[in-house]
Amino acid sequence: MKKLTIFFSILIFFGCSNDDSNTDENTDNQLDPEVAENVVIILDDNSNLTSSESDLNNGIYNIDFASEVPEINTNDIIVGDEGEGFLRKVISVSSNGNSLSMQTTQATIDDVFNNVNIQFNTDISESSRMANPVSQRTQVNYMRQGVSFNENGLGYDFSNTVLYDDGNATFTITNGNATFDPNFSFNANYSFLGGLDFLEFKADNANLEINCDFDVTVAGSLSLPEFSETLLDYDKFLTFPVAGVPVVVVINTQLVAELNASIDTNVTWLSSWTNTFGVTTGVKYENDNWTGNFDLTAGLEVNSMDFGGQVNIAQNLTITPRASLKFYGVIGPYCQPELTEDFNFNVASPSLDWDAELKAGLNLTTGVDITIFGNTLADFSSTDSYEESIWNAPTSLTIESGNNQTADQGQLLEEPLKVKVTDALDNPMPFVPIYFSVTAGDGNLDEESVITDENGFAQVLWTLGDNTNPQTVEATVKKANGTNIDTVTFNANSEDNQTVLVGTRQLIYDCSGGQFPPLGPLDVTFFDDFTMNIEDLGSINGCTDNGSYSYDGTNLTFTYTSQCDETSPFGIKNDSWNFTGSINSDNDFIGDVTISSQTGSEPPVVTDCTATISN
Repeated sequence: MKKLTIFFSILIFFGCSNDDSNTDENTDNQLDPEVAENVVIILDDNSNLTSSESDLNNGIYNIDFASEVPEINTNDIIVGDEGEGFLRKVISVSSNGNSLSMQTTQATIDDVFNNVNIQFNTDISESSRMANPVSQRTQVNYMRQGVSFNENGLGYDFSNTVLYDDGNATFTITNGNATFDPNFSFNANYSFLGGLDFLEFKADNANLEINCDFDVTVAGSLSLPEFSETLLDYDKFLTFPVAGVPVVVVINTQLVAELNASIDTNVTWLSSWTNTFGVTTGVKYENDNWTGNFDLTAGLEVNSMDFGGQVNIAQNLTITPRASLKFYGVIGPYCQPELTEDFNFNVASPSLDWDAELKAGLNLTTGVDITIFGNTLADFSSTDSYEESIWNAPTSLTIESGNNQTADQGQLLEEPLKVKVTDALDNPMPFVPIYFSVTAGDGNLDEESVITDENGFAQVLWTLGDNTNPQTVEATVKKANGTNIDTVTFNANSEDNQTVLVGTRQLIYDCSGGQFPPLGPLDVTFFDDFTMNIEDLGSINGCTDNGSYSYDGTNLTFTYTSQCDETSPFGIKNDSWNFTGSINSDNDFIGDVTISSQTGSEPPVVTDCTATISN
């Protein structure tokens, strides 16, 4: 195309063949593309690139031509469609018959076009088709044994894949599959004077899902700082014309598993999880600024966890379907969603307290290496992360049996105190230390620390204290660092010599210091919900009352109020009683009562009295 300028409007879309109707969208906004005069097109059907890999790395391009050798001079831009394509600026050139040898440097799209808009949509599948391609093909560069992908190139199966095996440690994905279906959109504008004015690369509503069963067996300690395994490397080649110049794009997809682990001693575990993400991501260059875009919906689920051994474990697994777009063999836009799984197990010595957690998430990097697009901009990338804890253990401690028992003081309770430990999936957790302690009543336990059995149960025997005080025992499960995970409380009643309070008793009170006979008796009724009343005043027309009490087997306190309006037999009257006392050998309560009485609008009269409550 040397010494030739072409003007016409063009908009290139490629995707599924049924999208051909989109090729006329937005044509009113398109530019008239102009190709630089020093551009030379070298097509694969009329030439053969003979340079070795070493030559190419050093910028040496040796080309044999089947027919007439084109005129190529220093500073010309050569554009080729062979392989991944090439876009080079010629520094020097020599000829030998039908062969040219050129020393070159990397050129940019900016060197080729003025006033051009390059815009297309594509996914990574083999089945999608471009509306008007010059050529399209796919190529599997590497596929690990046992890995497969479906005909659309969007789903991957990597079941029974051994990521690492050194004889003592084996990390195996026993069941694994992933789906990644991004629809990439690329749009770039070049102006006549300003070079690259606008660039946008994005993926809208991409579905990213992974199902994985991960089996780990380690005999002895292991330190695996970093290990990476490529499961699949897959290219989709597309060549299409822009103003008569072949644009070569390669969509490269790699499925990579990365693993690191640190394990103290023998352990086995199998984890199974499903992570589903809906992702919109992109980067944009506009008005001399780069911006990133990220939107995520996540659904994370652990299917099962099963492990044996008590060790310190730190293990991380990532599965990454890396997708990049190369223009003329040079990486441009890229999208790298790392699906992460982090498993940590910590154990303390000598207590053997332990805790474990499985986290899952996504680290998504989207960016553009600007090398192929122009020389005036810096590269840009945007990384966004999401992580969620999907399983942990021990998670909860619950009372299984033995709560709220009654026995004589100083006696052994009939039932043991039994607790159950479960994980986040409500599975029973064995080998968990449970700490029992008497927190009230001075009782005794046969054990203070018990390890849960295979069903997650632990139990102790409780002898009540030799008193009638409240009796409580706490059970606690801890993390390896000593912080509490959960605590439950057992209660019991000690009955020996304990007066049963519920019922109606007689209240006699003396407010004269013995100068006059005591007043009363008044009926005082105590209920099992810790409410009470005096003379049932609340049942009298025009009156309401409210009373509550506390009793610990020895000490009794109550507060009682009554309010009567003008319709009551007493007229307007407000009284309150506050009693504090303790039980004596005759099972009577002896104490003090403060009485406040107000009639009508007169000031209240407050009197301190002594009182006896008897059967």
